[in-house]
Amino acid sequence: MTHQTLLLIATLVLCCGVAVPRLLRRWSPLAKVGWRVVLLIIFTVLMHRIVGSPLQPTFHSDLGGQRLWEQLLEAGWWMVTARGIVGLARLIVVLENRPRETQIISDLMAATIYLATALAVVDLVFDVSIGGLLATSGVIAIVLGLALQSTLSDVFSGIAVGIERPYKAGDLLWVEGGIEGHVLQVNWRSTQIATGNGNIAIVPNSVIAKARLINHSRPTPVRGDAIEMRLDPGASPELCMATLHAAILACHLPLTTPPPSIARTQLRGDGVVYEIYFSVPSTEKLGAARSEVFGQVQRHLRHAGISLAVAGIATVPRLAVPTPAELLAQSDLFGAIDPEERDLLAQHLTQIHLARGDMLIRQDDEPRALFIVASGTVEITRRTPTGETPVIFRMSPGGSLGAIGLITGAPYGATATALTQVTAYRLDKAAIAAAVKIRPELAAGLEAVAARGQAALAVDVVAHRAEEVTHPEQFLDRMRSFLRKLAVQDAA
Repeated sequence: MTHQTLLLIATLVLCCGVAVPRLLRRWSPLAKVGWRVVLLIIFTVLMHRIVGSPLQPTFHSDLGGQRLWEQLLEAGWWMVTARGIVGLARLIVVLENRPRETQIISDLMAATIYLATALAVVDLVFDVSIGGLLATSGVIAIVLGLALQSTLSDVFSGIAVGIERPYKAGDLLWVEGGIEGHVLQVNWRSTQIATGNGNIAIVPNSVIAKARLINHSRPTPVRGDAIEMRLDPGASPELCMATLHAAILACHLPLTTPPPSIARTQLRGDGVVYEIYFSVPSTEKLGAARSEVFGQVQRHLRHAGISLAVAGIATVPRLAVPTPAELLAQSDLFGAIDPEERDLLAQHLTQIHLARGDMLIRQDDEPRALFIVASGTVEITRRTPTGETPVIFRMSPGGSLGAIGLITGAPYGATATALTQVTAYRLDKAAIAAAVKIRPELAAGLEAVAARGQAALAVDVVAHRAEEVTHPEQFLDRMRSFLRKLAVQDAA
């Protein structure tokens, strides 16, 4: 094979090495590195045939530009080698598999390799001494360093961040100064952070290097929080602790592991300070979890008759505990009934007390009564065909359960268990019959309850399976049947 043919083949191989990766940009990092290694081996064999060892090349005399051609191919060999080394190094540190993470280390390493390659090409290929070039570049570096102090500070701070890796793309980061959000990208000069209000904060790396940072995504995304409450100093400490504990147990968003806790942290003349500690699976749910906790605390304190303290005032008015009639009025089911009829039902409510772990109703049992929770938290579970009993709801004061099952006669569709000490009101069939006997108009009000059955099912999770009560008309039919049975029993 002639020398010119070898030069032509080497040129074609070099062109393929440049063009193929650009045409196949979707190649995986491993495929790219494999292609570069194969190309380097083929190119090295050809260069051995052309100039001998690529590290100590022997160029032919300049005949028709043949020497320059050989020198350009030798320079191409050095660049192919450099690209292969950079690809291998990046593959080892697995940086190319994280396109949104910082590439500072990879870029710095690549720049060093390419700079050394360029100096080798100048010295070994074109036979130009690099001593004077290095001396000149030193002077230039001093001038540029003085002119670009701020930029260089960001660059070297970025190098330090890339080496230490205190955060990565996707982490939730808090930066001293009030900036908090998810890291989008870390480049040579700055860190880009997407804040919660939809903006992007560009924070220079020099500021990042000096500021205090909190990475909420490490070691786990679980985040703890605390809510402070100042309650009436005249309220019973035991009642306050029990009420707050029931409130946090009624929440769905806070994690059960680690379990939430309540602590008295301050005792003052104008109030006792309590803190509720809880955790959430991620910071994104923190706002919703705090809102839920505040809502449950407000509900439980109101039904327990505990007032919030007022700064500077030692005695605050006590809240009135809702009466049974008020509980019925606030109920989604019985709120639409005429007040006089509702008061009549309230007179037939029976107060019951349950300890933690006691059951109000059991799944598949025959419905005998409905219940309205006055205080505490009730956990609703439903047994699945596989034998599991997932929690489907936690009921707070003011909630009612068992009404639809009592009206339709369908067995209870879930089990209700007291998570804390619970006070509830019970209304059974006999009490309803007695109330209807005194005021027959109550039957029409109860029919209105049945007519709202579809909406009631969304609230009364102890109602039986949806396939058994799918249409409001079925509620009306069952309700009328229920009332007829009561009338027959009363006549007997």
